[in-house]
Amino acid sequence: MAHPADAIERLLPSPRLVERRTGALRLDPGARIRRTDDSPAVERAARFLASRLRERAGFPVPVVGPGAPPGEGPEVRLELAPERPPPTALPPEGFELPNGFELPEGFELPEAFELTTAPEGARIRAGDAAGLRYGAEALAQLTGSDGAVPALRLRDRPALRRRGFLLDLSRGRVPEVAWLESLIADLARLRYNELLLYTEHTFAFPSHPEIGAGSGRLTGAEIRRLAAVAAEHSVDLVPCLQTFGHFRRILELDRYRPLAESERLWSLSPEAPGAYPLLADLLGDYLPCFDSRWAHLNCDEPVDLGKGKSAARAEAEGLGALFADHVNRVAAMARDLGKRPMIWADVLADHPEALDRLAPDLVLADWWYEADHDFDRVARFRAAGREFLSVAGTSSWSSLFPRLDTAAANIRGHAAAARRHGASGFFLTDWGDGGHFNLFAGSLYPLALGAEAAWGDETRPEAEVAAAFSEHFAGDPDGFAGRFASRLGRLHDAGFRHFNHSPLKTVFFETRPLRTRRVPTEATLRETLEALRALAAEADREGLPSGPLGDDWRYALDASLLAAERGLALLRYRAHREGGHRTGAAELASDLRSLADRQTALGRRFRGCWLRDNRPEGIETAANLHRRAAAALRRTADRVSRGDSRSRPARPGG
Repeated sequence: MAHPADAIERLLPSPRLVERRTGALRLDPGARIRRTDDSPAVERAARFLASRLRERAGFPVPVVGPGAPPGEGPEVRLELAPERPPPTALPPEGFELPNGFELPEGFELPEAFELTTAPEGARIRAGDAAGLRYGAEALAQLTGSDGAVPALRLRDRPALRRRGFLLDLSRGRVPEVAWLESLIADLARLRYNELLLYTEHTFAFPSHPEIGAGSGRLTGAEIRRLAAVAAEHSVDLVPCLQTFGHFRRILELDRYRPLAESERLWSLSPEAPGAYPLLADLLGDYLPCFDSRWAHLNCDEPVDLGKGKSAARAEAEGLGALFADHVNRVAAMARDLGKRPMIWADVLADHPEALDRLAPDLVLADWWYEADHDFDRVARFRAAGREFLSVAGTSSWSSLFPRLDTAAANIRGHAAAARRHGASGFFLTDWGDGGHFNLFAGSLYPLALGAEAAWGDETRPEAEVAAAFSEHFAGDPDGFAGRFASRLGRLHDAGFRHFNHSPLKTVFFETRPLRTRRVPTEATLRETLEALRALAAEADREGLPSGPLGDDWRYALDASLLAAERGLALLRYRAHREGGHRTGAAELASDLRSLADRQTALGRRFRGCWLRDNRPEGIETAANLHRRAAAALRRTADRVSRGDSRSRPARPGG
């Protein structure tokens, strides 16, 4: 068992200031949690702490009220300090204070807390419900399996005020409400304070019931239930509805096709009669389901704007003006519904002239998901006096497991820029491009990296974050789970580049072995395969986490192994075809069929993982990728067996 003091090094996120003291608190079956008042915030924090301490120490710690007589064992006191109104605006440098800061009386800083532990007991003191909860989680993380807690005084507060996570609900996967509730609990433990469920069509709009039919869409009642659960966890459930580009799933319906900017059916046209009445209906149905004061209107990537119905107006006024006018009109709708609007800022990178035309209360969320981004470009928003967020990505999409070299650098870069330039917050996004074949469990580790960067220290060595994640979120105090996630997330190389995709994923789903534009190299695939096999052997020896996390990680590992072997087999097939001979044909055909059988089995495992947590309606796009890839292997094996020397590629499908 690690020494109790080592627990301080494994706190996640890392604390701002820790004063280590002599001795240790030992919680035992005689310990109690004392509520110092009967407020809902203290009552919820006490229940949460009792649950977490039972998980950590293995015995119940009862909760007593403020009037209960003293017990014989140590007590943990939860105190809600007199609360002052939070600041109406952030100072120019965000919430950065000198490292030796003192918590003011009344806890003017939202979410700040102080945790003091000593042999006779512990005290958690905060000015709001979030701070109490964060202090309770810190105490739980410090508690060993024997109930030992190092003596200390810990004072903590967020580096950035808004710390949000965005989950894509529009590429196929719509989670069950119970799963979303568990996600909210995980976010709260990681000190995220906002959750956005990115929505294009997956909401049951009463005014337009045909939109999203058959998608597994969420209802207004389910959103209100989630908002209430989120509020209990000090997480703000923020409405997030697309209102410009990415409108295909609505525009492809006959009723709405005339509202498209072009035949591409991508953007809603600002020149189409009925476009703004539709948006008024959708926002009117959607936004009132949320208690949040915010509304994310998206408005990103309207790539065909000015190329269809609005071409003449774009020519006369400019694309920047056209974009700003649309955003302002939609923002006014959100404002009329009691929400403060925010949008993505990508269009402003190409059309900076639009910035001065946008309504001054719009919050700008600046995103880019690669490692080599100019993170400091947000400085232009501060110079213009605009409120803005810096937005990173998990790099889990278009991948079998997150691309961690990209994700880690992207998260660190955005979080550091947010602090340097006075952003009001940092968001982390998790998308599902191509049918959401990336299972969510892979994203939990980047989620921890984002939490550390947004609350604690974005320069903290990843090995420390991995160890803390392993213990507190994967249930593995020995640390292998964190090392596994970090290593698997860096095994994507197949010998070619594929922007915004994992090359190994591309090989996994390849259906055109002779005509692909992205041909892997044998040496790289063998190197990746060797590393994957070594990791698999270690996972067999050490064990992966039990339950859904381990199941999803094992699927990702096995799919990555198959991808590397599949790529090598297809390279053998190419050489076989180019050589024009039948030597080794039977063995090659057998290997291809074996790989096809394994890919089919992996497809079944993927389906099981999906249906465990998500609604079934959106699975077919991802399931078809598995089926088509396996069918392509079988067709290729058949051609080898019959000695087909034609160089036609395998036809996708099957």
